[in-house]
Amino acid sequence: MRDDSYIQQVSSVECVHLSTTERYQLDCFIGQYIKTRDLASVPNIDTTLRATLQRYPGKPPVMVNELNAWIDRKLGYRATHPDFCEQEDV
Repeated sequence: MRDDSYIQQVSSVECVHLSTTERYQLDCFIGQYIKTRDLASVPNIDTTLRATLQRYPGKPPVMVNELNAWIDRKLGYRATHPDFCEQEDV
């Protein structure tokens, strides 16, 4: 007989919801996250994101804005806006 109070549930993100009817598969979400934060030049960013997502504490359905904010806080990234260039510190 198993002890249900001892069993640990493993949570992982399988898909990310844009709305109640639209969702990203995980690979698509990761690609979009890398693009919107301009992280393509960061070594092993895909692996880093996947490892971080394995520790996501939320429960499905996972909404894109919540997940973006959580990853940003965990890893310290910020989204870039395509219409505005980053300003250099003077």
